[in-house]
Amino acid sequence: MKGLITKLNKIFDNRLRLGIMSILLVDDEADFNRLKEILAATDGNLASHLRALEKEGYIKM
Repeated sequence: MKGLITKLNKIFDNRLRLGIMSILLVDDEADFNRLKEILAATDGNLASHLRALEKEGYIKM
């Protein structure tokens, strides 16, 4: 269990990743432009964090 908590902390230690997941808790889906606007993120930064969340299995794109 401790390994799982450590892994969760690492993936969500970023403002954008936490923001993405918070938005998806309220709405099951959100498109790239909506996330970008709400989170005030650049294309590259948002794409990078979305890929990280997808790689860990938290989202599907």
